Amino acid sequence: MSEPLLSVVVCTHERPDDLARCLAALEALEDPVETIVVDSASRPPSREVVGERARYAYVEEPGLSRARNVGASLASSDLIAFVDDDAAVEPGWAGKLVAGFENPRVGAVGGTCRAAFQAPRPRWLSDRLLQYAGITRFGAAAREARTSAEYPFGANVCVRRAALDEVGGFAEQLGRIGCSLLSGEEAAVLDSMRAAGWTIWLEPDAVVVHAVTPARCESRYYWRRLWWQGRSRARAQRSWRVGLRLVVAAPVRLVLWVATRDRVYLYRLAETVGYLRERLAPARS
Repeated sequence: MSEPLLSVVVCTHERPDDLARCLAALEALEDPVETIVVDSASRPPSREVVGERARYAYVEEPGLSRARNVGASLASSDLIAFVDDDAAVEPGWAGKLVAGFENPRVGAVGGTCRAAFQAPRPRWLSDRLLQYAGITRFGAAAREARTSAEYPFGANVCVRRAALDEVGGFAEQLGRIGCSLLSGEEAAVLDSMRAAGWTIWLEPDAVVVHAVTPARCESRYYWRRLWWQGRSRARAQRSWRVGLRLVVAAPVRLVLWVATRDRVYLYRLAETVGYLRERLAPARS
């Protein structure tokens, strides 16, 4: 058997049908890869879905960041890709990701997340808002990501092991835990990599098709998603300057919503509330 081009970590939590589709797409890749499934406290476990198609690890305590760290520790390759269990890679995906690491200072390469709608797309669901459902919009040209606004998403990102180890892996106080929409773990890792001198590269031709569920076509999802984003930012960035910027931006976003009717500006008010809620809450024990 050929040496795997990279290791692929798929973290899953109680989505067996999505996981089966994800694994089928990985099996159809043009290049050999090592696939590792980390089951984050699914009830029942997803071992039967995985079968012999991938290495399987079960983690009793839920948490996406925890599962990602476990997957990275089990990977045999120096390049470790992370794919969501509700995403399906396209056939040339692995080779296109690896090509982005030609420069030895590239610490992470992210690809395109293309939407697969499982319900009619509402007219109000703009491309800007759709980013909060895990769909990228960084264009067609391969390039360096120069700000956090350009970062790739955790549904389709590959990291160099040396860079991930240098920054200490994924912060386990961030990322999805159970039914919460806590996030920010991949942005925190990429921020730390850039601070350490690594480059973050965008490779749009490395494509995964990412499910947009019926729930993600409803208004209430985005209120909740942005509220949790605010809480995530408060945990990741303890400076009150972040909160001050959010508060100052709130009336501007209201004006932009009135002018454009793009709901992304309206829903981002929930981010401000979530941030303040997290910062003003009593200290955790």
